[in-house]
Amino acid sequence: MTDSTEPVGDDGQSSWHVAAPTQALLGERPVWDERTGTVVFVDIDRGELHRFHPDNGQATVSVVSASVGCVGLRENGGVVLGTDAGLVLADATGETREDPIVPPGMTSAHFFNDGACDPAGRFVAGTSTAERTTGAASLYSLSPDGTVSVLLPEVTESNGVAWSRDGRRMFYVDSGTQDVKVFDYDPADGTATNGRILFSIDEQDGVPDGLIVDSEDTLWLALWAGHGLRRYRPDGVLLSHITIPAKDVTCAAFGGSDLSDLYVTTSRGYLEPDEADAYPHAGDLFVVRTAATGCPTLRYGG
Repeated sequence: MTDSTEPVGDDGQSSWHVAAPTQALLGERPVWDERTGTVVFVDIDRGELHRFHPDNGQATVSVVSASVGCVGLRENGGVVLGTDAGLVLADATGETREDPIVPPGMTSAHFFNDGACDPAGRFVAGTSTAERTTGAASLYSLSPDGTVSVLLPEVTESNGVAWSRDGRRMFYVDSGTQDVKVFDYDPADGTATNGRILFSIDEQDGVPDGLIVDSEDTLWLALWAGHGLRRYRPDGVLLSHITIPAKDVTCAAFGGSDLSDLYVTTSRGYLEPDEADAYPHAGDLFVVRTAATGCPTLRYGG
């Protein structure tokens, strides 16, 4: 574990560490598995599923697909994956004997990007295209019974998604815009309505990417090309910024015994040569000790 030399938060309370020197091309969507005490995340461009044990530093890596955009934990101990081939139900190592679930409208031009589990046990994940074609992708909802439906159509680059603690609000990022939106959400039927912009990110500050919510319903937003994370109140007021020594920060997850360790995935694969030299830890999994507390990990019920 590599120590930082200066605080990362503008509150001066935290410092970063390299939890695992993964050097990921495109690390994404960490989740905390409290049953095993591990952080599970993916490297999209290598098609890898990673599992890291912070107590002993052990790590396992499995190649699961040509491209894997996100991972969620299942109630049965396995994982659900969003891949270039569709949604995949697998065991804890990423192995599967089932065919991918291909949602309506998904073609060979689409691949899954980010996703997360909702409070009712659905896996909600969205797609993009290599060209980031405006309105060509969708956000999908996979029910525990295996049925899949379109939650939001005409998306450009589906990204971070998270829910308030009561499950009545869904926060969502389409990285084809600079906006973070909030929807009214019905956990009973899994519908999202009345979408509106909660706040927007200035282009010079980066692109909104992964998104999570903590136990106080505050939002933690990763910034691609933004060197860190921002924390917002539920009404969209900026609270603080955490700087990470990587240009492209993708997502975060609270973990540890008290859910106060903030694990952060980053990317290395899109840096120019001089940027790669300037950010030697880009692509690594970072951890930041915070004064905030995360929520228990939501799991897919199928």
